[in-house]
Amino acid sequence: MKIKRYKPRDIEIGDKSISIGWIRERAAKNEFQLTGHAHKERQEEIIKTKEIREALMKGEILENYPDDPRGPSCLVLGYSGGRAIHVVCGRTKGDWLLVITVYIPRAPKWISERNRAKRGDKDAT
Repeated sequence: MKIKRYKPRDIEIGDKSISIGWIRERAAKNEFQLTGHAHKERQEEIIKTKEIREALMKGEILENYPDDPRGPSCLVLGYSGGRAIHVVCGRTKGDWLLVITVYIPRAPKWISERNRAKRGDKDAT
């Protein structure tokens, strides 16, 4: 899968754009749903649904996955109560925000909430 990193925080994905503005708007209206995987990860990480919503409403897009076989998606970094939360998002056919997965970024895969560990690093898996 091709991963593109962007500095701008408003990203167009495919022929249906997903911008941070669109994500924030959907989160504010509670127009988002969690996949079964996201719900399981949320429980394992002890992340409340309201924390996901808060992270999405204050978030920024870190990575864009335009070629994801399940459909274009992106990685959002947001915060709730000072805690960094990563949310991988897509769009449903009904134009709702789809939360594909959610987790707390930590080692060994992440060296910080913004920086992924490189493959081959002693801390990366």
